[in-house]
Amino acid sequence: MKVLLIDVDSKIPNLALMKLSSWHKARGDTVGFRIRDPDKVYISCIFEKNKPQALGRAGIFNCPVEVGGYGVSDVKLPEEIEHLCPDYSLYGIHYSMGFTSRGCIRSCPWCIVPKVEGKVRDHAPLTEFLRHGRVILLDNNFLASPRCKENLHLLIAWKTEVNFNQGLDIRLVDSHVAKLLRQVKYYDSDFKDRRLYFAFDLPEVEIDVLRGIRTLEEAGIPRSHLMFYVLTGFNTTIQEDLHRVQVLEKLKVLPYIMVYNDRKELKLQQHLERWVNGLYYQVCSFQDYDHGDSQRFIKEAFS
Repeated sequence: MKVLLIDVDSKIPNLALMKLSSWHKARGDTVGFRIRDPDKVYISCIFEKNKPQALGRAGIFNCPVEVGGYGVSDVKLPEEIEHLCPDYSLYGIHYSMGFTSRGCIRSCPWCIVPKVEGKVRDHAPLTEFLRHGRVILLDNNFLASPRCKENLHLLIAWKTEVNFNQGLDIRLVDSHVAKLLRQVKYYDSDFKDRRLYFAFDLPEVEIDVLRGIRTLEEAGIPRSHLMFYVLTGFNTTIQEDLHRVQVLEKLKVLPYIMVYNDRKELKLQQHLERWVNGLYYQVCSFQDYDHGDSQRFIKEAFS
């Protein structure tokens, strides 16, 4: 059987498609992204905005087609496929990927995880998918995982380079966790720069952020290794958004704006995003930032 895989919008190699590839190849099927006249098609869509594109492409085939991914549904892979080691050759990557846990202990209203995955729970041992000296962990709240400390000890013992792709929960960082993280070979998704990712989503967690940064630093992790995602436009004002950026800037911790897509004050949020993520905040204040029509929106907001 010839199996065509279509990755509509994954920003990193698609884990579900790699597992489907493993399952079909084990049965002698021919699998790939450039299969002509397929007998079976799988289409993955991660972002809801791309759902029309995914469904449109599904309609051009005269064979069975399955469309999956959070962008179209919350249907999960069958257990027999979910716990296969991914076919890393599909994307030609030389690092491993997987979840040690699923779900989250938080119920953030802007996040899809509580709705589709529920509460945090153990999912798979590292040995199920770890086949390289590098791994991208996709856990939505790794530090809340029931086997978090056990897995950290294993990663340290195996000297595995790790990217905590979905970020870590700063509220769960205590001195013990910080000392373990200090021993982990953590990196960004390109495995080039030393990086740990966290979130500063709301003004009310500022105390936790400050405490967490201090705890990490006391454990020996430089502030220059830290990046905080800053959610903007979700029940916060531009002044509150800017304040969180300034808190991180003062500590010399890297901020990164994530704009909530509800269209509220979107133009102003986009200017803030460009000012921060483009590192313009290092050379001028937001009020002095001048790009396109930014000055008009900034003056209106701060007048």
